[in-house]
Amino acid sequence: MNDPRSTAVALAEPGTEAGTAAAPATGRPDRVRAAVSLPEVATEVRYLDPAGALGAVGWLRVESSAVCGTDVSLYQAGLDWPTVMGHHVVGRITALDPDRARAWSVAVGDLVALEEYLPCQRPDCPECSVPGRYRMCPESDLWKGRRRVGLISAEEGSGLYGGNAEYMQLNANSILHKLPSDLDPDLASWTQPFANAVDWTINAGGAREGSTVVVIGPGYHGIAAVAAARAVGAKRIIAIGRSAERLEIAETLGAEPVVNADGTDLGALINAATGGHGTDLILDTVGLGKAVSSAASGTLRKLGRLVLAGLGPVPVTEVDFKALIRGANTITGVRGRSPEAVRQSIELLASGASGLELVPATHVPLEEVGDMLARLANGNGPASPHVVIRPQP
Repeated sequence: MNDPRSTAVALAEPGTEAGTAAAPATGRPDRVRAAVSLPEVATEVRYLDPAGALGAVGWLRVESSAVCGTDVSLYQAGLDWPTVMGHHVVGRITALDPDRARAWSVAVGDLVALEEYLPCQRPDCPECSVPGRYRMCPESDLWKGRRRVGLISAEEGSGLYGGNAEYMQLNANSILHKLPSDLDPDLASWTQPFANAVDWTINAGGAREGSTVVVIGPGYHGIAAVAAARAVGAKRIIAIGRSAERLEIAETLGAEPVVNADGTDLGALINAATGGHGTDLILDTVGLGKAVSSAASGTLRKLGRLVLAGLGPVPVTEVDFKALIRGANTITGVRGRSPEAVRQSIELLASGASGLELVPATHVPLEEVGDMLARLANGNGPASPHVVIRPQP
């Protein structure tokens, strides 16, 4: 990761008149409250100064910042520097450069969802030069350059590069999508994780009307995958996991819950759940390695697909290539989502086809961000995986 470009962050003391955050309908804000997460695995609310911004082309009043497993794992491992985290961001534009407004087809006052990527956008970049491939840009790669929303140092410029703040800056290379202005805030905060699930379940996984779909892991993305399968008209959706509470949430979306608390063979569970008829798709959001590979070789139907979305503790495992060939099966690794999947996500959320409005949301103010991240890291989080930071007072 590159060193911060600047350490010019102006702070005001919380609770003072000078430190009171402005809340303009338009324009750049004054002082901004932000939850700054620290390398020593702690978080504190600070007041940051937007006047120190580097390269800002606009400002976003953050409405919601949903927490996902990546946030938790990065926080738990220890950040490299103080950071305003939060990369599943929804907000309203309060200021925007006219050229960017035209390029993005948005205006001040619009509700938008941000993607976490901040790609270089150079014409010689092998990823950015290909339409729809910006998420693979080395500068924005999670394991390389890490120039991403929610990961840039709070000691660089304004420090307002993540969603766990009242406002965040927009850069020329920000990736955003306009949302229906009346979309419910809790539903809007599903835009990015649901777009991931749409890409993994429908686009990569091939789920369609009449399909049988098995989702392993009823966490944030697992629940979203159940919703994606539901939206496309899958005939049967089977959710397998350890948490009975989260499986109940999957059941409200139309899934058949299967508890695997004792580590029973996955293949046996899938065959029992499907009556021996197998499945068209297995989506592993956990990363079970050999267990899911073995299950796939015995339960995937002809032309069925195994989609791997979870890294898990076992990155290498044996694969039965003979079974793969006999079934004309496909194994696909997935990460992030395509721009088209975001558009699909927005359309499905707005239409009500996802059912995600049925999933309870836990709202967290800025003052409680650190406590919630610690709870999630320790496995003591809420029953629902939909945890949403709501920065506005």
